[in-house]
Amino acid sequence: MREQIIAQISIGIVSRDLSAGEKLPSTRELARRFQIHPNTVSAAYRELAEQNLVEFKKGSGVYVRENGSGVNGFDALDQIINRFFQEAAAHNFSPDEIKARLQKRFEAKSPTHFLVVESDSELRKILIEEVRAATDRTVDSVSFEEFAKSGVDDEAQIALIFDRMPDAHQILPPNKTCIFLKANSVADSMTGKARPSDDDLIAVVSGWKKFLELAKMFLLAARVAPETLVVRSANETNWRNGLQTVSLIICDLATAKEFPNDERVRVFRLIADSSLDKLRESIG
Repeated sequence: MREQIIAQISIGIVSRDLSAGEKLPSTRELARRFQIHPNTVSAAYRELAEQNLVEFKKGSGVYVRENGSGVNGFDALDQIINRFFQEAAAHNFSPDEIKARLQKRFEAKSPTHFLVVESDSELRKILIEEVRAATDRTVDSVSFEEFAKSGVDDEAQIALIFDRMPDAHQILPPNKTCIFLKANSVADSMTGKARPSDDDLIAVVSGWKKFLELAKMFLLAARVAPETLVVRSANETNWRNGLQTVSLIICDLATAKEFPNDERVRVFRLIADSSLDKLRESIG
């Protein structure tokens, strides 16, 4: 896990997914996210600091080094490549074996469609719609249990939510990559949207129970009066009753299809823009 953290952060810096000066997650946060000991994360951060990729700021945290203060992009890439060859040699792989596997990877076909892996069927519906809308490609889906049994379609790019990373490493074949979808922040999703007035009735509608809970919590935190909220599960009978009287409908992208051309609809996307960009890049 230490090597994986080092590799992921190094690649993030080289590819500029992590910007110069950007603060990295705390040791405790990463340890909790990956369910590992904090010392493992600390060791990874120390090695990255020794490579001049990150720096520790006392009392503040760990940051990506500013441009010009550390190694350049190609130096960082060389370090990643060197570490890869050292790791491969430690596992007794010969240069010819390494070269053959790398050649096979470079010759692999680009994915033609996406496979969303998620066991929660209602969440899966939302992820499918968001990936399809962002990439204009075919999106298949499967539960974790089905995925573990059926294997992997060689022409599919696998996508699953970030929180399932530990589960994914247990069932992914070693020759298959996966894009982990980061969650969108409420603030980013609602940027530029007009705030409802105090007298407006607001409906929160979704087939996914957790969406209803999160949206309601956010609105109450934004000091929207509880009596102005109408919360509806799209899985219940007659869920549309009374919605004609509300001024605003907050819903997910899958549920939004139930309200074509309705100007009251405000869609809250679950997937962060950075993850959608990675999905688009993965298929060229």
